[in-house]
Amino acid sequence: MLIVLQELAKKRKKKDVEQIIAICWAVWYARNCSVIEGKKEDPTMTTTRTEAVVESYRRIKGPSAQGQTSHKNSKQKWEPPLADKYKVNVDATIQVSQSKAGLGVVIQNSKGEVVAAAVQKVFFKGDVANMEAEAVIFRIQVAQQINCMPSIIESDCKKVVEFSMGKRSSRTEICWNIEEIQAKLQN
Repeated sequence: MLIVLQELAKKRKKKDVEQIIAICWAVWYARNCSVIEGKKEDPTMTTTRTEAVVESYRRIKGPSAQGQTSHKNSKQKWEPPLADKYKVNVDATIQVSQSKAGLGVVIQNSKGEVVAAAVQKVFFKGDVANMEAEAVIFRIQVAQQINCMPSIIESDCKKVVEFSMGKRSSRTEICWNIEEIQAKLQN
């Protein structure tokens, strides 16, 4: 399959290749859900997932091209992980008016190459940090499914990072997600 994609990359525009890769991934994911979990997915959902993956990838690769603001004043710079690890960026986006949220995961190797990207639509549970914690849980699931472990997690939610590392504690609803994160990271 890799050879086919390499040949397509020589003959097609980058935009087309991105779409083809996303389609292959979405079909593979739907197949795994059917074979492994016994869940049949509506083909329109597979198509929607493909579009979401491509949109997320393009937004991540070129935020200024999509009209999003960039963090020019930020002193943070992406640093690659060690050769035997992966770096996983997670984020959640929320549409409060419709009680919806989206979770996003991007996994990169030590060369900075995107190994995988995934998105998931969920119901918004009323707390941004809680949704960011769910994005971290989703990240762990995705990384385990494609065997990208061990990995380093990056999140823009300081609260979730501090909770996950045990630097803060909470008795609110987020503690359930934090306990799940900590348990999954120990396994």
